Amino acid sequence: MTTHPRTRLPGLRRYAVPLLVLASAVTTVPLQAVAQEPRPVVVQDPDNLPPTPGPGSLRDNPQVYAIAEDANHALRYSYAAVAADLAHPYAEGTVEHDLQTGLRTLPADRLERIVKSAHTVVNADVATRTAQFGRHGLLTLDEFRKVGFDGAFSGVRFDADALKKSLLERASQLEAAEKAAEQDAQRRAFELKLDLSKLPKLTSLDFRVERVKCVDETNPEWPGDDEIVAGGLRVDHLGTTKKVSEWFVGDGFYDGKAKTYADPGRLFTSFDLTASGSWPRGFLAVVMMAEQDGSGFAAAVQAAWAKVKDKVTQVIAHVVATVLTPYVGAAIAEALGQLVGWLVGVFVDWLLELFQDDLFEARTAHVELPHRYEFLYNNPAHLGWTNHRLPSTSMWFTGHGGQYKVNVHWQVNS
Repeated sequence: MTTHPRTRLPGLRRYAVPLLVLASAVTTVPLQAVAQEPRPVVVQDPDNLPPTPGPGSLRDNPQVYAIAEDANHALRYSYAAVAADLAHPYAEGTVEHDLQTGLRTLPADRLERIVKSAHTVVNADVATRTAQFGRHGLLTLDEFRKVGFDGAFSGVRFDADALKKSLLERASQLEAAEKAAEQDAQRRAFELKLDLSKLPKLTSLDFRVERVKCVDETNPEWPGDDEIVAGGLRVDHLGTTKKVSEWFVGDGFYDGKAKTYADPGRLFTSFDLTASGSWPRGFLAVVMMAEQDGSGFAAAVQAAWAKVKDKVTQVIAHVVATVLTPYVGAAIAEALGQLVGWLVGVFVDWLLELFQDDLFEARTAHVELPHRYEFLYNNPAHLGWTNHRLPSTSMWFTGHGGQYKVNVHWQVNS
């Protein structure tokens, strides 16, 4: 089996677009030719693409990381507590009820493995439980079931003053960035003798899947046996998280077989860029893959994540509630994007490690758009955009003995 290294990109995003856009001054320019002449399309080797850029490291903000880690530990305990006894009642609308609903739809052989692993870990000694569930592991199984995720997470510990300071500092940076971007757009338009007020603005941002390739079939290997589905989550510039509905990628996958979508690729999700909010704007797509099993487990986990994210949002927003400006909101949204991508990734990794679940590791893509003006995305040679598209990249998915590679790209529309 070929092993591809897991790439962690620290710091800022690889395609976080700088605020200055190169343009050539002209005397008279048709609207369609505002930027450079279209560059020749470079044919990329679909088997040799760079990794897809993700969001910045969550550890860059220690307080947000502390909140995310506590939520992750509480969600783990919720899952294990539910799985250990599927007959235990939970109130509708809780994280535990969502997880229970999904687990009950699983095939018997898969469920038996999960129940056995869960029973072992929740009934282990305190040291083992805290290794898996952090501070929540100090609670016995019965104690945790009484409070559930909501009660356990409500006592999350972090430095509220430090979090408020970091969010306000980031809000000031975003406000300055928007003003600089607007001034830069006005200057470029003046140089090109264009009326900025009449130029097209961006209307939407697409994240598209170009190809899904089986690099190594899942175990036990039987040629053409893999049936693959994909779906996930998306987070917009306001921090709003929504489910991306599952779709059937294909069956009969074996080593080397690929499913290729016609250009411009299958739409994973599209973001409305005309919506209110400040600029620059960051967007996140969390891609999840699994072998099709006909259950509602993946949907249930996504529903639980949505509740977790709402709880986390409340905690973060509370510390700046008295100074909640559009830019502070943007700073919160940015932190939530990083948090959601991290939380989904580590939780799925934990399921794979402890429960040997039939999921692949989740992967996250991130892009930042500084400008609302279409002409600034039309072939700026030094920024990587070609005719409103970023170069194709690859996401690698590993799980239960198999490996798949998914080629994706971002593009803007006006």
